Amino acid sequence: MNGVTEQDIAGAVSRLPALPNIVLELIHALDNKDVDTHTLAQKISYDQTLTAKVLRLANSSFYGMQSKIGSIPHAITVLGFNSVRSLVLAAAVVDTFANHASEDLDHAHFWKHAIGTALCAKAIAVHRGANQDQSFIAGLLHNIGRLVLATCSPLRYRDVLQRCAQHDEDLLAAEIHVFGIDHKTAGKAVLEYWKFPAAIVGTLVSGQEGAPAQGDAAAIAAVADAIAYALDLSGGQYDRVPSIPVADWDRLALKESVLLDIFATTEMQFEEACAILGATGKA
Repeated sequence: MNGVTEQDIAGAVSRLPALPNIVLELIHALDNKDVDTHTLAQKISYDQTLTAKVLRLANSSFYGMQSKIGSIPHAITVLGFNSVRSLVLAAAVVDTFANHASEDLDHAHFWKHAIGTALCAKAIAVHRGANQDQSFIAGLLHNIGRLVLATCSPLRYRDVLQRCAQHDEDLLAAEIHVFGIDHKTAGKAVLEYWKFPAAIVGTLVSGQEGAPAQGDAAAIAAVADAIAYALDLSGGQYDRVPSIPVADWDRLALKESVLLDIFATTEMQFEEACAILGATGKA
């Protein structure tokens, strides 16, 4: 079976739903120190559906605020622009892809896992003193390349999932066997297309399962991905817990008590976050 080419991937990326302009502006602002937060807040507020989801998240157990947050400017004042931006990106990306699903790659399962990974990555970042918002975004988009491959060839991606189920093979290895590349490589293509900063693109480490991540941010995303699968948050038919290299566990140095706290935090926030973001459906 012939592998996919760069042109195939580029074509699949271009066929993905277009992100709203405000989201593209927020992505650009991730690497911009001179951000006009007032203007961006106004633009976010123009999208009533997006604003409603962001405010529901801001007032949820995700932050545990004592007083109600009633507007995007208020949320920025209380939570900070970076936190609001990560919530907007999450709400907009999940909503944009809500109806973009193949028969085998169910979007509810996919986004439930993505949200679980994002929450877990943020919880890990808290304990590591890392950038919580960047970790949340990286976790959310960690497996975005699966959508690219499924868009590139739905029939081939069905073969990938069947291969995983029949041979108990890890997902990355099955993708490489069928497509010639894995979803991390495809994910980098879509994040670069959306012009995400290198710090987030770099969290997607291609190669077969077991290859150590490069840097704390990549290790956080990889470990969060494995934990989200281990907690069985999405309930997906083909879910399989990937093995994490000892080097990544050693890099993060998460003690058992810390891991238990991360598990509890992720599970506590998961159902509410999925309901607000619209990642519901069969499980």
